[in-house]
Amino acid sequence: MKAPRIGALSEILTFNTLVAGLIIFLCLLIPSGYKAWMNTSAGCVNCHADVKKMKKLKAPWAYVTNETARKESRHAHVECRDCHLGNGRAQDKEDAHKGMLKMLIVSKDGKLLKRELGYPYGISDTGDDRLFALLPKQYRNGEWVPLPVRNILWQDRDPGTFDFDPGIVGKTCGKSGCHPDELKQFKTSVMGRNYRQRTMRTWLAPYGPHNCGPSFADQLPPEIQNKALFDYSNTAAIRKEMNIPFSNEQAREKQKFCNVCHAGCLDCHYSPKASEKNKPLSSRRLPGPSLAEGAHSFTKTPAAENCLGYGRGNTVCHSGAMHSRRGETYIGGDYSVPQGMPSDIHYKKGFECVKCHLMAEGGMGHIERKATCQDCHLEIEEAHSSGVHRKLDCAACHVSELRGYQMTVWGPGSVAEKETPFHKYLYYGVQSPPVLIKDSRGIWMPVKIWPHSLGNVKADVPPSGRMQFRWKNGETRDAYYVMGTFRLRGNGGSFNSLNNNHLLWLEIEQASHPYGKARDCPSCHNSSVQRSFAEWEFLDKGGADPFDGGYTIVADDKGLRIQQLRAKSKIELWPGSKLADFAPWVQLSDKWSMPGDFSIRVDARRYKQYYDLSGKTRDQIKILDARSKSFNKKERLKYLRLKAFALHCPEKGQRELAIEFP
Repeated sequence: MKAPRIGALSEILTFNTLVAGLIIFLCLLIPSGYKAWMNTSAGCVNCHADVKKMKKLKAPWAYVTNETARKESRHAHVECRDCHLGNGRAQDKEDAHKGMLKMLIVSKDGKLLKRELGYPYGISDTGDDRLFALLPKQYRNGEWVPLPVRNILWQDRDPGTFDFDPGIVGKTCGKSGCHPDELKQFKTSVMGRNYRQRTMRTWLAPYGPHNCGPSFADQLPPEIQNKALFDYSNTAAIRKEMNIPFSNEQAREKQKFCNVCHAGCLDCHYSPKASEKNKPLSSRRLPGPSLAEGAHSFTKTPAAENCLGYGRGNTVCHSGAMHSRRGETYIGGDYSVPQGMPSDIHYKKGFECVKCHLMAEGGMGHIERKATCQDCHLEIEEAHSSGVHRKLDCAACHVSELRGYQMTVWGPGSVAEKETPFHKYLYYGVQSPPVLIKDSRGIWMPVKIWPHSLGNVKADVPPSGRMQFRWKNGETRDAYYVMGTFRLRGNGGSFNSLNNNHLLWLEIEQASHPYGKARDCPSCHNSSVQRSFAEWEFLDKGGADPFDGGYTIVADDKGLRIQQLRAKSKIELWPGSKLADFAPWVQLSDKWSMPGDFSIRVDARRYKQYYDLSGKTRDQIKILDARSKSFNKKERLKYLRLKAFALHCPEKGQRELAIEFP
């Protein structure tokens, strides 16, 4: 082997070479070093941990230290910038807050408000209405008056679209070293992708009209949710269905308000708590100036209140359209529309939603839609599967009232205080008892049924022919039926006036809450004809002064139809308003009907035998309930199991009770 020549290395490592190498090294080192130097929250803490400075800036509620934030959030090593970004080295407020993530405060017209105007105190609950507790208010003349704020949204939302933004979360909650796997899982979930709503491209495609309308200007349903954006592919298709203009701007404003309902990470896991100083004084709740202790509070397991918007009104999360569509509630009380609905028995027992709706195989955000009673109620499941009601969903007996929307009309009006062809006029009320129908597998379930209309439809649309389930593979049990399009007469008796062609349909949505005491036997079996009675009130901010009314749902062997749809009080039109825009049902009240057999048939002789046996079983249980006070623990547990079995399968359970407890 040839020996290296002496002095060869020194010829390579010349002065110029060393200088060039040093420059390259510094070019690599300085940016990474600067990035590391900037990755600090020292400036945040120096300012926000100074009580005097916060008071001087008229924001004493913004006082916070690293220690309190870490304690409240249960993140032992978190820095301010890990969640809020911004510039942790800057000493000037504007420089420090540049690029900082913060709560989005949305005005009635869809604009973002500055904190000092929209939420001028520390985040905390005010007033006595739990559903709206976290929305900002002002205390005037002995009562809390809401500020003109429509929504408050957390910082994982895009400020332009109001939609959940995985790009933001990738820099904060989902960054390396925090929760990257959870973000990856959530981005592929039905909830994270808002898959079902985004599948609805127009009013008619792909699966008929829907209460929430189509996806007006949203992206098509992605396999992975990577960003928040507007997309006008659907907008162009929607225009072709309508006989009046629909601009991209109108679509964008509508979509923004749709997006506030759809969940991000913080909707589930951020749960700010008010301090003792901010809690009720007499009948009031007073916010700051003191810190709302728990303003950085997070929870690993979402509370039921988080699923329902956490006191941010009835337009976010499940307290939004989903709550009112299905007419159900879980928490009850303030968390129902109209308010005052009884709580679900499971909520009263302290069960959070995710206790029953478990995380599925896909991980974070992949929540099981169907909850199973079997994990807790083994005896009841066994009795139910072997009894005469084995073809009934549990909710068929245990849900007795539905609230929320009782009529929905889509017509010209305003969104974000701007003109739109798609204002959603809503009639709220109570419907009872729920109508029972068979799902695609032949299981009877309770459903919320209510009439819908859409004005200004261009083409004539034929009827559905029969009730249609939206998702053919049973992903949901919701259904619909399209009656077709119907024309209204204008003021001059003409069929050619504006907004005279209306698409009518029935929305049919599965109801699963609130579970309570079971319906009695006669409520289903006194007649093969089902009747449900709806009472409603029009409280929309457009069209007319408030008025009330009602209708009856009749379901029998001839079909299902809305009857006696009427207003009970006078309709006082606002100047410039037209009945066709918000109340076309005045002319079309008898048009909502669909074919099919919806009767509940029963053999009269067998029903009487079962009814008598059920009565005897209940009488037997009353006696044993009194005796059970003297049972030992083992006997009592055995009795409770047999009691549950007997109530759900008296044909077998009564005999077992008589043998074990003669």
